[in-house]
Amino acid sequence: MKRILFIVLFLLTQISSIAQTIEGKITDFKLNPLAAVNISIVDQSGGLISDKDGFYKVNIKANRSHVIAFSFIGYKTEKIRVPMLKKGQKYTLDISLEESNTLLDDIIVKDQKSRKNNLSRIKTKHVEVIPGSGGGIESVLKTLPGVSSANELSSQYSVRGGNFDENLVYVNGIEVYRPFLIHSGQQEGLSFVNTDLVGSILFSAGGFSAKYGDKMSSVLDIKYKQPKKIASSLSLSLLGGSAHLEGISKNRRLSYLIGIRHKSNQYLLSSLDTEAEYVPRFSDLQTYLNYKINTNWDISLLTNISKNQYQMIPQDRNTDFGTFNEALRLTVFFEGQELDKYETYFGALSTRFNPNTKVQLELTGSAFQTFEQENFDILGEYWLYQLDNNLGSDNFGDVAFDRGVGKYIKHARNSLDARVINFSHKGNYNDKDISLVWGLKFQNEDINDRISEWTLIDSAGFTLPHPYDSIGSTSNSNQQVLMNEILKTDINISSTRQSGYLEYSQDLNNFSLNAGTRSSYWSYNEELLVSPRVSLAYAPNWEKDVVFRLASGIYYQSPFYKELRYPDGRLNNSIESQKSTHYVIGSDYLFYKWGRPFKWITELYYKKLDNLIPYKVDNVRIQYLAENNSKGYAAGVDFKINGEFVSGVESWASLSIMQTEEDIIDDSYIDENGNIVEPGYIPRPTDQRVNFSLFFQDYIPGNLNYKMHLNMIYGSGLPFGPPKSEKYEDILRIPDYRRVDIGFSAILKSENKRSRVNFMNIFNSAWLSVEVFNLLDINNTISYLWVSDIGGRQYAVPNYLTRRQVNLKLILRI
Repeated sequence: MKRILFIVLFLLTQISSIAQTIEGKITDFKLNPLAAVNISIVDQSGGLISDKDGFYKVNIKANRSHVIAFSFIGYKTEKIRVPMLKKGQKYTLDISLEESNTLLDDIIVKDQKSRKNNLSRIKTKHVEVIPGSGGGIESVLKTLPGVSSANELSSQYSVRGGNFDENLVYVNGIEVYRPFLIHSGQQEGLSFVNTDLVGSILFSAGGFSAKYGDKMSSVLDIKYKQPKKIASSLSLSLLGGSAHLEGISKNRRLSYLIGIRHKSNQYLLSSLDTEAEYVPRFSDLQTYLNYKINTNWDISLLTNISKNQYQMIPQDRNTDFGTFNEALRLTVFFEGQELDKYETYFGALSTRFNPNTKVQLELTGSAFQTFEQENFDILGEYWLYQLDNNLGSDNFGDVAFDRGVGKYIKHARNSLDARVINFSHKGNYNDKDISLVWGLKFQNEDINDRISEWTLIDSAGFTLPHPYDSIGSTSNSNQQVLMNEILKTDINISSTRQSGYLEYSQDLNNFSLNAGTRSSYWSYNEELLVSPRVSLAYAPNWEKDVVFRLASGIYYQSPFYKELRYPDGRLNNSIESQKSTHYVIGSDYLFYKWGRPFKWITELYYKKLDNLIPYKVDNVRIQYLAENNSKGYAAGVDFKINGEFVSGVESWASLSIMQTEEDIIDDSYIDENGNIVEPGYIPRPTDQRVNFSLFFQDYIPGNLNYKMHLNMIYGSGLPFGPPKSEKYEDILRIPDYRRVDIGFSAILKSENKRSRVNFMNIFNSAWLSVEVFNLLDINNTISYLWVSDIGGRQYAVPNYLTRRQVNLKLILRI
């Protein structure tokens, strides 16, 4: 017995001698020690408290990354991820519960569950510092794996082979919309999401759960802040400005967020090939009010008023293109102007009630109204020149001779009024490791769409009515002007949609299961849809901190209104929903290198696409062919690594390899030899095979006040084809998209620190940034203008995006 007792005591002694410990001191803002602070390891039972002098010591498992939680009444709870410790290693962690620490913010774990589902959390502070002409959350999204965009003037993005219309955007659980008539990035203006008001950002590129609605590609879930104190900010740049105010009443019941923005990309547009008088004005006002009736019941109101106007009076354009052997220049002189107006109004009233600690119930009513007008009459008279390409010539690069001359006229009188009203109920039940979520929604849609637009491209007046060439013959009085493109519609659609979902989640030891289904019905085509979805996560008890994920589900996308319309303006009343079946397998590996946190994410996916509606893309306008006559697929792999490559600041790199193709039914044709040819699978308009992005931050050694922010994007070329071509002819490729933006920021006033300049102390923080857009001054192509020479040969003249420009940005916070 004594021998056994000796062995047990010896083992206990050895275990204690090689324990891994985290120790430190907990203080308040004034560095006074805090006693009786609760300290625990997240996702593990038990805990301890700090002693009377604020000191603590906690033992943890070796070779595992852990999250330590510090909580105390009257202080903000801190959750801090600490590095993996080897056997016997000690780690010192001193914290203050009163003020936040910049370095700790980078490694705070705000949502442990996000590692076990197909949602990525985006830190709001990165939205402010990432350089880019677009700004906003979308600039960060475009650097994520699976997300691509080849237009810095647009906030739109495609995800894993989907188009712009296939992305869901929620703000506080309410789906939001964008203007419908937009056809170019210059017209877009502001996206709905106001970054000054954002509290949390979640994004999924596929395999998302049943509670998210009926679209085929992605979901962006935004939650606005719940203010805890009075604060405000002011942001100014050469592209516009924004201001916001937030606060809470003395009785802590009423909180408010108010944000106002104004944007003008006139400075950016001045670098385009088309010299014009650009007058873009985009403004909006958003408010978010929340009132707590009691501890279990609150009511909130979200409103948005947006007014956008875009005016362009073109003057001339000079574009050099072609190859060295055939160097060409297009010169265009313009008359006329374009004037577009977009006004949107949005309001949502919600109430949440907690009958007990396990159940939450929510009722929401919302309304969205948009008034859109697009008017232009533009005459362009063009000359197509051949340039001198003789290197030994004194006139190298100058005009050698004319290849063609002609004119084109573009006319539009388009208007759209749309109203969407919906009422919804959501609920959730949580009991330990089990969660049940459900929802019901009723929606009414009224759309009035009136379009009258045409395009005429003429080479030397041959398309205009004229006498016969034969001498002495009589003129035909019935000759008509033949338009290259014409569209006239007057559409009025009124319909209702009903939808609901049920979702079940449970944690089973190292497994996390999420299973659910959603159903929807659209009165217009009387289509009933059922979409089951499931995901499973597994976190093995390995020395390495790895999570594996599997997800699959059916994602229907019911037509809204553009999908119903043929290119000639007719409606397809029997149109059906498109269908995408997702298969996703991924892993999430958290590790520490050089004592700093890193995360490596890998996802393989395959999307089986059925009942597709083929479409073409011109700039950001999507023209559907209004038939469910296609099937296809999207397959690829996404990689991302992020972490502190430089101590104290986070950077990341993403790589996506993807292929998406479709097979259109009955698209066979007869070749020049009389043979029937079946094109088979052809690239979809979003078939961007390779996409790489890098966001990198650095600072002057020893001084975090001066930082550098680099944003680099590369995307391989997208398919396109000549005008009026068949889909199988769209096999040409736009040149690869390459862009580098860089910013240099300086902190003028640090948060919670006094400045030597007394004037600056009225601000809580202030920083100034200098940004260089398109650092390498690369001519990226967004679309093409097609012109003809005197022989009838067509030329695709590239429409280039913006050139290199410098921007200044100042952000002040009170």
